[in-house]
Amino acid sequence: MKRISFFAWEVLVYNVFVIVFGAFVRATGAGAGCGSHWPLCNGVVIPRSPQIETLIEWTHRLTSGVTVLLIFVMLLWVWRVAWGEKKLRYAVLGSVFFILVESLIGAWLVLFGLVGENASMARAISMMAHLINTFLLLASLTGVAWFATFTFSSEIRNAKRVSGWLLGALGMLILGASGAIAALGDTLFPSSSLLEGLRADFDPLAHFLIRLRVFHPAIAVAVGGYLIFFIRYLVSREMSPWLRKIGYGVITLIITQWVLGIINVITLAPVGIQLFHLLLTTLVWIGYVIIGIFCWRGSHFSLRISEHPIHDGVNGTPA
Repeated sequence: MKRISFFAWEVLVYNVFVIVFGAFVRATGAGAGCGSHWPLCNGVVIPRSPQIETLIEWTHRLTSGVTVLLIFVMLLWVWRVAWGEKKLRYAVLGSVFFILVESLIGAWLVLFGLVGENASMARAISMMAHLINTFLLLASLTGVAWFATFTFSSEIRNAKRVSGWLLGALGMLILGASGAIAALGDTLFPSSSLLEGLRADFDPLAHFLIRLRVFHPAIAVAVGGYLIFFIRYLVSREMSPWLRKIGYGVITLIITQWVLGIINVITLAPVGIQLFHLLLTTLVWIGYVIIGIFCWRGSHFSLRISEHPIHDGVNGTPA
C-alpha cells in the first residue's frame, strides 16, 4: 500500500502537468499540428522534420498516452493488492473510465477538425465537456491517492455538509466550463486593448464566444464566494486541524485566483497567465475534493503507510 500510495500521488501530479500542457496546446493554436489524423500524427507514428505546432501536438499526445498507461498500471496494482478496498476500487475504476472518455473527446476534437482556428458551437460544447470530464478524472485520481494513503477509523456522514459540498462541486464544474469558453474566446479573438475587449464583450453582433466570456468573471465571484462561505462553515464546526489547513489553503487559492483573473483581463490574457490560472484551478479542485471526502467520510482517519495514527489534536484522539 505504501508503494501504491506514492505511485497514485505521482500519477495525480503528472496528470495536472498534462492538463496544463493541454491548455498550452490550445493557447498556441497547435491542436491542428498533426492534421486530422488520430492517433497517428500526419499519418505517421513519429513525424519527420516537424514544424513547431506539430511537435507541440505530438508531445501532448505522447504525454497523454503515458497518462493512460499509468492509470492502467494503477488499476492492475490495486486489483492485485487492494481490490477488497471498496472505496479505493471505485476510485480507480472511475479513473479508468474518465481517462478513456478523455481520450475519446481528444480524438473527437481532432477527427472532426475542432482545433486550431475552429470557432464553432460544436467546438465550444466539446471544450466544456472536455473540461468537466477532466475535473471528474482529477477527482477520481485524488480519491485513489487519498484512499491508498489513509483509512477512516470511523465514518460519519453529515447530509447537510454533503449537500453543501455537492452544490459547490456543481458550481465549480459550471465555472470550469465557462472558463474553457472564456479561454477559447481569448485565444481565437484576441483584443488589442482592454477597452476594445470590453466593447466586444457587450457587442450584440460579436461572435458568441466573445459575448459568452463576460459571464466567466461573474460566475467566478459567485462560486468562489460560496466556496469560501461553505469552507469557513465547515472549519468553524470541525476540530480536525487537517480539514482546517486544507480549507484555509483552498480559500487562499480562491482569493489568489480572483487577483490573477483581474490581472488576466488587464493584460489581455497572455499564455503564461492562462496556464498559471488553470494550474491554480486544478489545485482548488483537488483541495475541494479532499474536503468532500471529509464531508462524506468524517475527519477521523489513520495513515496507512505509518505505524503511528494521525491525531486530530483534540484530547489526543486518533484522527
